[in-house]
Amino acid sequence: MTLTLFGPAWTGTLVVLLLVGVGTHHLLRGRDLAGRRRGLAVLAVVDLLSSVSFHLAYLSDPDVHFPLWQNLPLHLCTIVSFLVLPAVLKDARPLQVICFFPGALAGFLTWFSAQPMYFEQRLLDPKLGFFVAHGLNFVIPALMATLGIYRPTARDAVRSVFYVVGLGLAVLPVTLLLRAVADPGANYMYVFGGEGAGILDLFYSFVPVPLLYLFPLLAVITPVLLGQWGAYRAYRWVSGRLDRRTWLRTREVVAGVAEVAAGLAGGR
Repeated sequence: MTLTLFGPAWTGTLVVLLLVGVGTHHLLRGRDLAGRRRGLAVLAVVDLLSSVSFHLAYLSDPDVHFPLWQNLPLHLCTIVSFLVLPAVLKDARPLQVICFFPGALAGFLTWFSAQPMYFEQRLLDPKLGFFVAHGLNFVIPALMATLGIYRPTARDAVRSVFYVVGLGLAVLPVTLLLRAVADPGANYMYVFGGEGAGILDLFYSFVPVPLLYLFPLLAVITPVLLGQWGAYRAYRWVSGRLDRRTWLRTREVVAGVAEVAAGLAGGR
């Protein structure tokens, strides 16, 4: 069975990742902060290993165009796969902001708009690590928030845009150097075009100018990032209501048991 967009393998893999997220949340929510960090660190290591495995699998396949100098760990999603482990283990808020907002969004969107070469892969092929890594890139940050390791704010959502711009500008000199001396196709952070990534190609068709075409994209995704914060706030409200109801019901049960016990004691 091969993985195609919205096909059974694609859907099944996505469902498994989501179930892993739900299961991990329920497994870790009763533990102390250190225990939650250690639990998420396991997923973060799987994320990193998945990223490394799919890179090595593609690089070692002579039938696939996957040049080394175009695929160093300098793309946003690959950077996030490296950052998510320290973001889980330490209170490094800038790392947590990058992972939760643009990192999670990019990981999620990649499932729907990856370059065609990443689809049509067989299940259990190491190349499938591409989708596992990108899936964990949005599952783990969500768990960071639901488990209380990181508490997103609206300010963080806006700040994350500037962090991404900073990352892009930091990587740009490396990209230009590689294009000049090693591989003219080097295109980290997709500064020079989308290269088959549907959403990026769409914006490049509107503004066919390298680097500049990304700025309208930043303007569009800012409300989406704020929507992520809104979703977190909604989750907190709903979970708080449910926790309160559970507490009230527990109190009623305890009171009822105490009343019955008192009645039995009085009847002796």
